[in-house]
Amino acid sequence: MMKTVAVLLTIVGIATALDCFVCNSYEDHACADEFQVNSTALQNAFIKTCEEKEKSPFCRKMRMYIVYKDEEIRISRDCGYERRDDRECYQKRSDDYIVDVCQCDDDLCNGSPSLSLAPLLALALPFFVRFL
Repeated sequence: MMKTVAVLLTIVGIATALDCFVCNSYEDHACADEFQVNSTALQNAFIKTCEEKEKSPFCRKMRMYIVYKDEEIRISRDCGYERRDDRECYQKRSDDYIVDVCQCDDDLCNGSPSLSLAPLLALALPFFVRFL
């Protein structure tokens, strides 16, 4: 009986685990925005199961424009545990860089280049609806 309960708890734990892409384009150019989500090699290299901590994990993608390096762009994908706020995407700025951050709750949702375009599409939607 105890073994059955342990197996069931393990299955439930696996079912609720969140998988995210975890990589940084500075360390591996394959992580850049032209990310091949369906590539088996990249999936094996970059998919990680987020650790369960005190707070529930989420997937995060950060696109950093580094101004002092001729506007170099770096992409970072990882598991997050501290949400800045309830918005899906937000931006942080300084004199040296601009960072667009998007956070999401589905498996592998931080693999899409369109995730960083979500705020722009949301702003443009009323414009296109007017012409329909």
